[in-house]
Amino acid sequence: MAEVHPSLPQMILDRANASPHRVAFRVRHDETYVDHRWSELLPRIESLAAGLLSAGTVDDGACITLVGNTSMASCLVDFAALRVGLKTVPVYASLLPEEVGYMHVDTAAQLIVVDDANQLDKVRAFRAGFTFFDRHYPPDALPARARVVVIHPAGLAPADDWESLEALEARGRARRAELEDEVRRRASLIRREHVATFTYTSGTTGAPKAVIQTHDNMLAMLEDVGAARLLDDNVLTHGLFLFLPAAHSFGRMVEFAGPFFGAPLVMSSVPTLAADLVASRPGFFPAAPRVFEKMMAKVTSTIEGERGLRRWMLDWALGVGRRAATHGKSRPLWLEAQRALADRLVLSKLRARLGLDHASVLLSGAAALRVDVQLFFLSLGLTILEAYGLTETCPGLTINPREDVRPGTVGRAFSRCQLKVDADGELLARGPNISRGYLNRPEATAEAFDADGWFRTGDLASIDAEGFVRVTGRKKELLKTSGGKYVAPLKIEAQLKRHPLVQEAVVLGDGRNYCTAMFALDPEILAMVARREGIPADPAHPRINDILKALVEETNAGLASFERIKTFRISPGPFTVDGGELTASLKVKRHAVTRKHSALIESMYGA
Repeated sequence: MAEVHPSLPQMILDRANASPHRVAFRVRHDETYVDHRWSELLPRIESLAAGLLSAGTVDDGACITLVGNTSMASCLVDFAALRVGLKTVPVYASLLPEEVGYMHVDTAAQLIVVDDANQLDKVRAFRAGFTFFDRHYPPDALPARARVVVIHPAGLAPADDWESLEALEARGRARRAELEDEVRRRASLIRREHVATFTYTSGTTGAPKAVIQTHDNMLAMLEDVGAARLLDDNVLTHGLFLFLPAAHSFGRMVEFAGPFFGAPLVMSSVPTLAADLVASRPGFFPAAPRVFEKMMAKVTSTIEGERGLRRWMLDWALGVGRRAATHGKSRPLWLEAQRALADRLVLSKLRARLGLDHASVLLSGAAALRVDVQLFFLSLGLTILEAYGLTETCPGLTINPREDVRPGTVGRAFSRCQLKVDADGELLARGPNISRGYLNRPEATAEAFDADGWFRTGDLASIDAEGFVRVTGRKKELLKTSGGKYVAPLKIEAQLKRHPLVQEAVVLGDGRNYCTAMFALDPEILAMVARREGIPADPAHPRINDILKALVEETNAGLASFERIKTFRISPGPFTVDGGELTASLKVKRHAVTRKHSALIESMYGA
């Protein structure tokens, strides 16, 4: 059992003091990654903590928001704020000013840390008043003006409404001795059961809710990850890749896992992910399924463009890898020999091209991982595990064991999580990592738990005799056709997304007499397919329609008659966060898609 820490900041402090020469962060500078050790960073954390306390009126346990992308600097501010008992509230960089404003009203934040000038503009915009979900918030309805700190102030003109993180840290460094007693006093008040952070849900169906996450919730999750033996010495050497934003509960777990396990945090971002993987070659790569889908699509599309002996070798090696993966540990000697040869000639090179040749574990979470995607990475010789959880479970409930991966399942419950399936098929959970509810939302909190305190996940699932869980759909996303038949769209959408060309697929049919689908295409793969086919990269081209028609027909073959897709339409462009079809965590907003593309959808139903 891992050491039991009394709080997140004490865990970080203990790591820094016990392992001063261990690498805490790896950060890319130009073309190479540079190590930053705890001996260098602990004094910075202490200076930042003092700087935050000297940034104006900051009450005990006040909220501080972190608005923008995740970086070493934002993590250090997070650690420093927790050090003095502040509640940290990470906010996605992609959110609009009114949503950012709502989160500041909801939490009554007293400090705001923004990434850059773009995020400062959002703060200035919402301070002028905003409307969110039909409620207007005038300037005088907003909480007391919070101090704003800018991490990267490049291009900003000096003004009274912000200061740089560099200036805050310098002030804190100068006043550390003066504020030492106050830092210690605030630190002494922190208890494991106290609230550490509020993490907002993605808001697929309404205003986002602030999930209450305590120090105990987060630490219990990390302790259970340790008990699951996910991380080995290779991970401690090569590090945990962190490109997921801290506003995503999955990313936040990785951020805290670095100091908890003593592994370097290898910093990256979505735009630079592919290049950063190759440059850093991490030991642990966690991502949402869409990232793995795109990686697979690029590899398979490249293979489809090869000819002759090279194409034969790639197909042969991946075929051998797939047969080896499906055999598990019971591989016959002839297959083991073939796999070793395929690995030496082809598979090891593909892993290196992806930057995953040092990766002990690939972890998929936040949405369902398609079986074909999981088998593809297993075929490459990569241990890819599917986990399952929610923001409310901080964030995990289940994981596939490294020694017994079962594609199509999300694994078994973590050691201290209890699971059961309710009479209506909904998965219920209990455990120390599960949130107590939502900030300022007593009705939503009450709805989230049953009378015996079991958390309602909202997911439909089954649990087999060995404890492996299969999630079959979202309870609230079941479609009911006009004929009274229930359709689970997620399982059909997963089948429709098998083709690399498909970025997203949305199955429709609620209240209708048949099901249809709306496709959004991946621009990169569309361009590759167009080059290969000798056609324009136009979603409306007849050849693209033919490819999708074949995909629909293949999918329909495995569906009941009332589930089959009768017709489909293609979105003029990809689904995006800015376009409103995706949440900041890249989940489809089903209602937003139906509103935005209502004319296309109605055309499938004769209107």
